[in-house]
Amino acid sequence: MAAAGGHIQNLCDEATCSICLEYFKDPVIIPECGHNFCRSCLVQCWGKLEGEVSCPQCRETVQQNNLIPNRQLANLLQLIKNLSVQGRKEEERKGGVCEEHQEPLKLFCKVHEAPICVVCDRSRIHENHKVIPLKEALEEYKGEICSHLEILRKEREEILAYQAALDKESKDLLKLTETERLKTVEKFRELRQFLEEQEKRLLTHVEEVEKEIAGRRDEQLAGLFRKLSSLERIIQEMEEKRQQPANELLQDVRRTLERYEERESPEKPLAFPPELRNRILESCDLNRLMENTVKQWEDVQSFRNLQKANVTLDPDTAHPSLILSEDRKSLSRGDKPQALPDNPERFNAWPSVLGREAFTAGRHFWEVTVGSGGRWALGVARKSLQRKGVIPLSPERGVWAVWKLGEEYLACTSPVSSPLSLREKPRRMRVTLDYEGGRVSFSDADSGAELYTFSGASFSGETLLPFFLLWENYKTPLIIS
Repeated sequence: MAAAGGHIQNLCDEATCSICLEYFKDPVIIPECGHNFCRSCLVQCWGKLEGEVSCPQCRETVQQNNLIPNRQLANLLQLIKNLSVQGRKEEERKGGVCEEHQEPLKLFCKVHEAPICVVCDRSRIHENHKVIPLKEALEEYKGEICSHLEILRKEREEILAYQAALDKESKDLLKLTETERLKTVEKFRELRQFLEEQEKRLLTHVEEVEKEIAGRRDEQLAGLFRKLSSLERIIQEMEEKRQQPANELLQDVRRTLERYEERESPEKPLAFPPELRNRILESCDLNRLMENTVKQWEDVQSFRNLQKANVTLDPDTAHPSLILSEDRKSLSRGDKPQALPDNPERFNAWPSVLGREAFTAGRHFWEVTVGSGGRWALGVARKSLQRKGVIPLSPERGVWAVWKLGEEYLACTSPVSSPLSLREKPRRMRVTLDYEGGRVSFSDADSGAELYTFSGASFSGETLLPFFLLWENYKTPLIIS
């Protein structure tokens, strides 16, 4: 490659005018000696001389009028210029050329992280800088780029794999939702058809009962009307007989009395037999079943609106013997009571504490890790709950809670607590509050088993708070999940 560059340089030298030392411009040849010059250079060199002049290069005597345009040299010059441009571009592609010194960029400064030429290497700007050959720098940085490329390609593969998995999962989910959508449409169509048929059957049943009631009523009313008419006639005759003189009244008195004796018994007729009432009650039972079904459906819909509460403990209400964690998510018993201000909100007899979160509506739940030991109580309390002195735990006193006393679990009902029948001891308890429904439920958060439900409560628009009581924690504190 170096030899090729030298040949191109020699060729460029041959295409240079010996007067202006630049590429020929409008080259002409002197026939006598065969030397080439720029036409303008010869005109300027010879000036106003006429006739014979000398060649600026060999000093041979020549005639001015014998100059011949050298078109082949002009074409060759164009080719040389094209080769020069191509050579510079090739040089720039390989390593570039220093803009300041017009020298090839063959070195690399590690400090400036930039290619430099040999002249730049000797300048003050790069003094004491670590400079390496451009080829070494190329290999070094190419290797670094390759390692980065490998990582980037792996990341791209991971993203593409994730994208494919995401696309597949979304398609599977969409397929599942479409299946469920079609199933829902079909089931509700069947349900509507079933309900319409049942409604038609029940209405037909009710209509038949109504017709039977009306028929029996009309039949009985007609009989009663006949009896009433007969009685009216007998009464009228006896009223008239009673007002007659003695000789007329006694003349036919036996006939009058016989008509009284011959009348029908005034016993109350049984217009509607018991089986007719039972047929009506059949419709009532079915309507009650429908009401229960609708109520269960409403409960399912209400469960969907159940919200998990982010419960934290309120240190202003905590009994001095309780120790709360920094995040207010757990409580344990201390060795001795702490020196805390006896503010109105604080419990001073029961080792209790309330949650900060207040509930005035909606359905909410929270879970508490209770472990296997200890004695504790969990639940919900009115904000107006008494804080001073011993507090009976019962709904009447504003507390809906579950006790654990030793090995026994109890619901805090009144007048006495209700024992709970458990298959296994719960390690995590779930407390569920249905404010509008007036229910407080307790369940095993791990198995989902229902433990107890307080129902029929009237919270009367009052604020409710999570309630905690801890007599002893044998192994683990109470931890709010």
